[in-house]
Amino acid sequence: MLVIALAATMAATGGVAFGQADSGDERPPAVTVQAAMPPWRDLERAQQDLEAAIASRDNLQRALERTIDELHLELGRLDKLDDVDTGKQLLMEEAEKLVVQEYMSGGDVEDLVFILGVSQATDALWRIALLSEVSEVVDEALEARENVPGERERTEARARRLDRSIPLLNTRLREAEQSIAEAEWVVYIAGINDMAERERVQNGFIEPTEQHWHNLRFCESTNNYRAESANGLFYGAYQFEPRTWRTVGGVGNPAHAPPEEQDARARLLYARRGDQPWPRDFCGRWLPRN
Repeated sequence: MLVIALAATMAATGGVAFGQADSGDERPPAVTVQAAMPPWRDLERAQQDLEAAIASRDNLQRALERTIDELHLELGRLDKLDDVDTGKQLLMEEAEKLVVQEYMSGGDVEDLVFILGVSQATDALWRIALLSEVSEVVDEALEARENVPGERERTEARARRLDRSIPLLNTRLREAEQSIAEAEWVVYIAGINDMAERERVQNGFIEPTEQHWHNLRFCESTNNYRAESANGLFYGAYQFEPRTWRTVGGVGNPAHAPPEEQDARARLLYARRGDQPWPRDFCGRWLPRN
């Protein structure tokens, strides 16, 4: 008869166990109430934190893109400096060949034609003219570079600095993505709390204090969020039965849910049904009387 009466009482309470760890009239220890509402209880703040996390991620993404672009520019400058050096070397080699040809021909066009033939002499004369024009361009580039001493060293240093910063920015970008995921979870929990608050006001229930909730948890599970009853029917700090957990949007084993989620869904259950799921003869006595 005792078993039947206990089962009937649990059915009437909606499947939430009570008094699983009740220690009689012993009062639970006091809880220190935070001065500021935590973000998972403040939907507006949680949404602002999410927006800030997204903005930080976007700023890092733009910084990474700018760094990559600047690195490409510095590498391009180095390529141009290398091109000047390469061009200078090629011109020197070409000049040496033409000097030899002019020497062999006695330095006179007629002798050059006689030795090389008309077609080769014409090509040599064209190359001499081209060499003169190109050398002027190279000289101008060299003169411009020489006007800025150490330009290559500074360019290489900037390129190295930018190259080293890219992995760091990628690491910070991954951290920012993780921060967004965490902020999204906080918004999710804050949404449950916001729903609970609106429904509590609508139903006219008195709002429990943090001390009330702490006392209830201590009575139900000695404040153990991972608690599971010996009979395997009730779970978590509030000793939810799985079917009751599902009525307030919970999924899976309540004891496996984070503490903030268990708190939020307990508040939602209270907002809808008051202290009825926790009878006043047992742990419900720690909640305010409506």
